[in-house]
Amino acid sequence: MEPTSPESQDIDMNFQPDCDQVYPEPPPRLAARIYRKSSARRKSSANSSRRSSLSSIHSHSSNRSSHGGPASTHIAQHLRRASIIESRKARLADRAAHAEQVRLRAAAAKAARGVSYSEEKALAAQAAREKMLAEITARCEEEVRRAKKIAEETKERKAAELAKLKEEMAEKFAEAARRKSIYQQGMRRPRTTSLASVEEKKVSPSALKQSSRGYAAKVIQRAWRSYRSHKITTDFAALELDLNRARTLSFEDLTRLLSTDKTTAMTTRLLKHIGVLEDGQEHAGAVRIFLSAYLILSHPVQALSHGGNQPHEQELMTKASALVGAFESHMKIKAPKSRRDTSTTTRDALCFAFNDFSATFHAWKSQDMGVLVDIMVNSFVNLDLILQATKDDQEGHVAQDYLDAVRQEQIKLLARLKRLAGPEEALSRVRTAVRKARKQRVAEQRPDRIDQVPRASTPVNDSSMTVHGAPITPPATPQPYQRERDLKSTTFANDLGQIMTVLPSNREIAHEILINGSFEVQQRPWTDARKDLMMSLRSSMRSSMQDGNSEAAATWTHAMAILIREKVMNLVSRRHPLYDRFDGILDPTLISQQCRNGMFSYNAFFETISRLLAQICSPGRDELVQAFANNTTSDTIDRLFDVINIIDLMTLDHINFQFRLAAQAVLERGHEHEIASFEKDLRDGVHTLERTKHWWSSSKANVSANTSGSVVYARGLTDLVLRNTHLCHRDLPETLQLDYIRLLKWRARAFHMIATSSVLLTTKIRLRRNRESLWAKDAERLMSLDLLSTDVSRVVSLIESSHMMPETIKEGLSNFVGRVLPPAIAAAKNADTAERDRQDAVHSQSDYHPSEDEPTIAGDVFTEQIASFLLKSLREHVFARLSATGTAERVRTTTSAGEILARAGMPEFLEEVNLLVDALDRIRSVDLKAHGKWYDQVAAEVS
Repeated sequence: MEPTSPESQDIDMNFQPDCDQVYPEPPPRLAARIYRKSSARRKSSANSSRRSSLSSIHSHSSNRSSHGGPASTHIAQHLRRASIIESRKARLADRAAHAEQVRLRAAAAKAARGVSYSEEKALAAQAAREKMLAEITARCEEEVRRAKKIAEETKERKAAELAKLKEEMAEKFAEAARRKSIYQQGMRRPRTTSLASVEEKKVSPSALKQSSRGYAAKVIQRAWRSYRSHKITTDFAALELDLNRARTLSFEDLTRLLSTDKTTAMTTRLLKHIGVLEDGQEHAGAVRIFLSAYLILSHPVQALSHGGNQPHEQELMTKASALVGAFESHMKIKAPKSRRDTSTTTRDALCFAFNDFSATFHAWKSQDMGVLVDIMVNSFVNLDLILQATKDDQEGHVAQDYLDAVRQEQIKLLARLKRLAGPEEALSRVRTAVRKARKQRVAEQRPDRIDQVPRASTPVNDSSMTVHGAPITPPATPQPYQRERDLKSTTFANDLGQIMTVLPSNREIAHEILINGSFEVQQRPWTDARKDLMMSLRSSMRSSMQDGNSEAAATWTHAMAILIREKVMNLVSRRHPLYDRFDGILDPTLISQQCRNGMFSYNAFFETISRLLAQICSPGRDELVQAFANNTTSDTIDRLFDVINIIDLMTLDHINFQFRLAAQAVLERGHEHEIASFEKDLRDGVHTLERTKHWWSSSKANVSANTSGSVVYARGLTDLVLRNTHLCHRDLPETLQLDYIRLLKWRARAFHMIATSSVLLTTKIRLRRNRESLWAKDAERLMSLDLLSTDVSRVVSLIESSHMMPETIKEGLSNFVGRVLPPAIAAAKNADTAERDRQDAVHSQSDYHPSEDEPTIAGDVFTEQIASFLLKSLREHVFARLSATGTAERVRTTTSAGEILARAGMPEFLEEVNLLVDALDRIRSVDLKAHGKWYDQVAAEVS
């Protein structure tokens, strides 16, 4: 058999069917290239990728093996795939369980942490909200205050512009009316057909209208005024007084030029002609102030205290420059037509500049001299205290030496004070300071006394202090001792008795005890009438003693014995051991015989009377009696008046002791005395109830309908004291006539409080402080001022001493104080005038009729809006407290008083308001208890 050739084999292989073909396995080296491992062909970075997984490789290999590949069998592939899937499921289940545990732990931690975090977040949000609200509130308050301030300034500016515009329009209308009247009164040609020029020349002069006498007079007056104006201007120009020339002159030459009578006279005439000086204005002082502007501008170093370096001095120089500039600008207008057009504007500017400079000049002058005046007044007071301390030392003529030296120094100080502050102001300040210092010295030297009970005096039984019939006090002028008296001696004794303290009526004393509870009579200050009487008595007695007239001396001594006997015998009873000794020593007949025979010894009399007075006086007067006994070198007349003064004080001590014994009886039955007295006055026609009816109807109209009588009374009483109109005695009901002066004093105190609170509130607003802040020290210092001797600069300086403020605010505050202080001063003057009139009536032993002695000062009305608002707020608060009916309402109004006053702008005056309410409540209780039935009658008639 022949071997088959390769060509034949190839041909056979090609012709066989495909399904029967068997492909041989390639060699290993080629299979390695062709059949590469799956890991070598593709390797992904993800281990979980399906194409790189074992199952994918197994599927691929099994697919190939099913088509004739060299891989494992199909069953082995499925088993391997199943094991891989199971392992993956187990791994995924573990991972899911772990993730669930992590998720649960995270949720628990988040829930636990979320509660505290929410609370902290809420608290932080609340704090941030409160802080933001506080900031917004502060900003809003600041904006509101600023807006209010701008609105007020705008309102004031518009009001000023409107007033100025009205004045200008009025002047223009007046000028138009004047020109119209002149034009109508002038000669005018009647309306006729115009003539030819040739014919006009031929018109007869007699055809023209003749001028009237009135028109001729006006023409003459106009010419005279023009001549007079030219003459005044020319005379002033002859002085060659202008700013440039003033600067070239020396300070002494300029002072000499300005102080001459010619310069003053010419300047006065010019300023009056221009219209700067008014008719009621003081010309001399205003002219000096005007001329001082040249001196200040030309020589500020010599004219001003600090050479113009202080702010107030710089302001003064600025105002002086404006005044001089306006004056010289006005004087440069010479043409009549231009003067007529611009004179009004320049004159207004000049008047404004002059008023502004005058106000600034007075403020600078008072500020510069205030400290100097205070120092000089204090020096005067210190000298007076030295004099008071040494006046009783007669050894070695020490008192006389001090008297001469002190008097000379006081005369010099007083002369300088009069030049600086004016005569009246200097004397007023010196008197007030000296009186205050002496009172303080006496109060410091006076020992504390609790009960000034006279020694060995017979106490008065309470039953004797009856209200009806018997007097409450011992008679001011006791029954005369039954002896024969000389008529002239009796007259002198009465004159001496007038210098003693005179007691008010029993009705007034009972009323004071009912209101105060513990009323005491004090030695009243001497009125002018008493001072004049005392000086005349001293001079008459001294002249009688020095002339050697024994008859006149005996008459005076007899009168003195009568007076001392009458006063002393009232201090001891007949059962007293010293009664017979006083009766023997003070026998007027015996003393008169001794004086006529020249046997009376004043030294022995004073020694004896001092020993006896020391045994019956109260312990508080021991020092005074001992000082009188030791003073043996004084004048006889002075010692006599000292004895009378000691007896007067002892009498007052005895009377006050009796008042304390009778106080309880008066408190229980005193209203019955007032009921009887008031009923008797009605019956005798002394007064009626007309004023009470009018007062009650007015009070009822100011409250709501169907209110109780207590509320109507509270309304009326509150309006009497705190209304913003002048309080006259005719406005007071007849039932409150005994409380007239007391109501005036409380009204003055309330107005002082309102003025002080207005000043403090305005200062707080201007300085942008809280209006409810407490300025207690400032309020206390302002309330301690004596309004009768207080000026605007003093108030502003007190506030400025504790609160720094710019000059603009200080100037505005000064203007405000100048507007709000006069009503309070007027109220204080009204109360002081009424009190002095009542004291004069008591000392003269006459009836006091306020309707006849009505104070003439009617300026106690506030016109400032802030003061009126504070007064209204105080009035409503006091009315609410007085009209409170139940205990709970009274407690509520009392406890909320501080908050109400703080909201009103016067938180510093809670104690003062409480005192005012307590005083009005006491007046109401006493008045209703004494006049209740008449109030019921009036209320029924009014209803």
